[in-house]
Amino acid sequence: MTPRDLFRSLAPKKAPPVILVVGDSLSISLADTLDGVLNGHGSRLVRLGKVGGGLTRPELLDFPQALPELLRDQRPDVAIFMIGANDAMPLVTADGARVLFDSTPWKAAYAAAAARLVDMVLTANPKAAIFWVGAPPMADRALSAALRTVNAALRDACTSKPPCRFIDTWETFSDAEDAYTPTARDLSGALIPLRTGDGVHLTDAGARRLTARVISATGDVLPVPPSPARDALLAALTEATPIPQATASPPPRDESPRKHVVKRGETMASIARQHGLTPDALRRANKGVDPKKLRQGQTLILPAGGDGP
Repeated sequence: MTPRDLFRSLAPKKAPPVILVVGDSLSISLADTLDGVLNGHGSRLVRLGKVGGGLTRPELLDFPQALPELLRDQRPDVAIFMIGANDAMPLVTADGARVLFDSTPWKAAYAAAAARLVDMVLTANPKAAIFWVGAPPMADRALSAALRTVNAALRDACTSKPPCRFIDTWETFSDAEDAYTPTARDLSGALIPLRTGDGVHLTDAGARRLTARVISATGDVLPVPPSPARDALLAALTEATPIPQATASPPPRDESPRKHVVKRGETMASIARQHGLTPDALRRANKGVDPKKLRQGQTLILPAGGDGP
């Protein structure tokens, strides 16, 4: 080493990119799957999620209040919002006014509430890439119709904030007639369940399809480098086709309760997220099981249904 080398300053080590995922239980499924494909690639994933949460449901989680607290410690490079599936209801504005769902004032107020979250991220990092993932169709036709209104308002919110891009997932989970379907068919002709029995939440295959849609729509912005895991995930989007619900053979009726076999490292909360449940609901269905002492191979009972996305 020459004397000149002794005084050469070392280039500062670049911090790993931070990816923030915010939303309801559908966003939790997205974050879980995305975290798996990012594992080992130098990115850091941060979450803010609540089962049943939404911009119209501050009693469950007040996103406008919770997000700034998180952003004080985090500076996301990419922010992905998936809020909306629970928001087809009246909205209370910042000044305390209550506006009815699907009214013109509601659409404007809701878009403004979403845009406010986008502004919070941009305040933390003006260069952040921001995406808002729209809600997919639901089995309940009235809810699906209402979610079209919610998605339209969210699209307007992104339009008003150019750094934000809206990702439509409707076609990802609907058949050729634009109708809800819980099932897709793969290249071998096998049927793949995409939605759970409640017609709302995602199966593991559905979560992979959602995550593949998000990765595909974000292009090179989301730091997911090429890998076998990424290729396998994207296959959930390219090698499976949603089919009309009427043509999908219904699964055999099983009156026995659903079960989950605990895997290494799983917690009561992580298991609940996988199945679209709240941790409290899972604990109530497994009275006598100590959540702090779960063991690999232990069987838990899964209660029917969840508490909303």
